[in-house]
Amino acid sequence: MRVWTSRKGGTLEATLSGVDGVNVTLIGKDNKQIKLKAEDLSLADREHLVEFASADPSIITGGKPGLVEKDVRIDTSAFKKVEGKLMFPEGPSEGFDMFETPNFLIATAGDVRPQAIAETAERLWYGMAFVHMDFRQNWGDKKMLILLVEDRAAYTAMGQWYTTFLRNAGNTDAVLQVKSTWEQTGSMGIPIPDELQEKRKLGEQGIIFNVKEASNFRKAMTPFMVHVIAGKLLGKQMGGVSSYGSEGYFAVVTGHAFFKEISLAGKSETQLLSVSGTGQDEISSKRGFEDGTSWARTLRPLVRSGKVPVKLEAMLKWKSEELNPERLVLIYSFASYMESDSKRLAAFAKMIRRIEASQQIPAPEEFAKIFGFETVEALEADWATFIKEGDFK
Repeated sequence: MRVWTSRKGGTLEATLSGVDGVNVTLIGKDNKQIKLKAEDLSLADREHLVEFASADPSIITGGKPGLVEKDVRIDTSAFKKVEGKLMFPEGPSEGFDMFETPNFLIATAGDVRPQAIAETAERLWYGMAFVHMDFRQNWGDKKMLILLVEDRAAYTAMGQWYTTFLRNAGNTDAVLQVKSTWEQTGSMGIPIPDELQEKRKLGEQGIIFNVKEASNFRKAMTPFMVHVIAGKLLGKQMGGVSSYGSEGYFAVVTGHAFFKEISLAGKSETQLLSVSGTGQDEISSKRGFEDGTSWARTLRPLVRSGKVPVKLEAMLKWKSEELNPERLVLIYSFASYMESDSKRLAAFAKMIRRIEASQQIPAPEEFAKIFGFETVEALEADWATFIKEGDFK
């Protein structure tokens, strides 16, 4: 038995009976046969059919991937308020109100509503389950915690809790970074205490949003919401990348987050905070080109003229403090390239599985092979053509 998913978001727990060309036969729990076309199943299901049922690989690469996050029918009737308060050990004394979805626990403090971010998170969760074959299995039955904190006292208290947590873990540099950016940042990943994980069936990592304007959180699928959650979900799927193999992690996750933000919300409104200096107190903001709707139009002539070189190895080495608008938008262009059609998207999913298994980002030569090229130069040439002449938006 496994969960099969349709393009429209419907799910079915069934076993595979067989594959006949482009048609698939499943056996449900009631032993009834269900026949359907492979193209109506998620990419993750089609990958499963090719890998475990010797289906024709063409079922993966046919057609366009589409933005399934927009099309999926989300059952908001499954969202519900949870009685009681979520209490962080030595966190805000008032605690947080709770709102639950199938895969997330939204906790709020202040005048902010959870419904919009709940729908956004579930749509992006579905997008990951649609593409990545073992995403559901890796996720398991634990929920991801998302904190929406508008109340200033509660947000300050959470900052104090987090710095104490990091100090007790011996992570001095991170303590300085959090102290420097806590009030300025729009969101941050946070660890979840063991006792809270056990009590509420939560995963190890959550997200906290610094809500300065509650009205910005009343509509689903807004740019910043999408960016933050999309990056966090991909990072979770990639697993723990070891320190020796982490070069490129920033580029892959950041590019994906900007790609989802722009493709689903129509523009980018996200800026990245970079911290440097001996006291970790020199803060700068990194962003793309000034107009968050015209990145492709601005980058295209720069690539054509050679002012912005399309080099994979160099891009994978960039860190946040080294970014300028051209570099950030080039990172976005590579994510857009990797997820631009069904063939490339299948290669992207294969790459993420490779990262999950090896705990390291592939070397440039491995990138090229995964995407069907003999050399890095051939991959770079195809990527450059995509920017200059392809469907790069």
